[in-house]
Amino acid sequence: MRLITITLMLLFSCLLSAQTLQQKMLEDPKTGASIYRPYFSLGGSKVNAPKGYKPFYISHFGRHGSRYQSRPAYFKPATDCFQAAKAAGILTEKGEELYRAIQTLLDVHEGMYGELAPLGAREHHQIARRMFEREKKVFTSRQRNQVRCASSYYSRCIVSMANFTEELSSHAPDLEVTYLVGKRHNEAYLNAKPFPKFEPQTRPILDSLKRKYMHPETLMSLYFTDQQKAYSLTPDPYAMELGLYYFWSICYNLDFLGMDMTSLIPFEELVASSAIDNAYRYATVAVSKEFGKYTKLTGLQLLKDFVVKAEDALKEDSKVAADLRFAHDSGFLPICGLLGIEGFPIYSIEEAAAHWNASEVIPMCANVQMVFYKGKGDVLVKVLVNEQEKHIGNLTPVEGYFYRWTDLKNMIEKI
Repeated sequence: MRLITITLMLLFSCLLSAQTLQQKMLEDPKTGASIYRPYFSLGGSKVNAPKGYKPFYISHFGRHGSRYQSRPAYFKPATDCFQAAKAAGILTEKGEELYRAIQTLLDVHEGMYGELAPLGAREHHQIARRMFEREKKVFTSRQRNQVRCASSYYSRCIVSMANFTEELSSHAPDLEVTYLVGKRHNEAYLNAKPFPKFEPQTRPILDSLKRKYMHPETLMSLYFTDQQKAYSLTPDPYAMELGLYYFWSICYNLDFLGMDMTSLIPFEELVASSAIDNAYRYATVAVSKEFGKYTKLTGLQLLKDFVVKAEDALKEDSKVAADLRFAHDSGFLPICGLLGIEGFPIYSIEEAAAHWNASEVIPMCANVQMVFYKGKGDVLVKVLVNEQEKHIGNLTPVEGYFYRWTDLKNMIEKI
């Protein structure tokens, strides 16, 4: 009886969480777009520093902005299925409508996979503008006018960096901005991809979750007049359904198309695919219970860079006002997980599918900002995640969201 009760409680918990995701998507479908959700700001920071402290330096990490899909492989299972079904003449009216949408997106992506979209450029301009407005003193100091920038060698990150610094320089033309790009300089902490090392271990978990959440048979009856033939053209129906999800979610990045595929795909399957992609992203880039030992290495490299550059900027003769880094989601989540940032719990992959929503924490342009303050012979630091102040792990703040830098540095060095 006790086992049955516990099982029912867990089942109810899963259903409740799924319902929560469904409710959010009913209110705003973008909340189901996982890591493809465009950046959204909740208004930015308005918390003032303790009396006697002034900002003098910012250390930042930002994900690239909204973009085209990174590679054709995400689309391929759906593309192959629908193109073969079109050739076989077995598409329903709804299937034909979806086929046309797929072809439109494939045409738009020709020669543009992985590139920054116009929306992504605007996002970085807006974040840079708000950074300047919040911490104007950092960028208008006579003593400090250098901004050091580093980027992943992917063009979407380099162009994100260019748009960000263009905006900063438009407000503070005296800034001296330097750029560092290239595998030799940044490979270890801006381009690290730990996932291939443990990808085979994730497959059984993710396959089990797909069977639990997804119902591709619903799609087969909706889009194809001959389901037996359709199944023969679809080696993996679950991969086909996720392919449709990736077509749907990337539309939000390509706002210039004015395209919305929500009416073309059963809503319940969009919710299911979103839950699976949340689990996949958590497995690949978050500090999960199962695979955190791999992903945390990327975060450790990044946090080490934060410490080294901050210590350099703390020197009395330093002219550095900011260090800006531009890279990928594979760096953002490990940083937040290792620091114990509120809102970044450590889950198992199955727990993540039920309780975690990537769109709320790691949209395009997701960013971490450490703002440093001097005063009273001490240095304080405030951490912002997506421009919102956050508390740090088990550290005790001096006041509000402000921590002693020495405490945070010691914590990082002990990780």
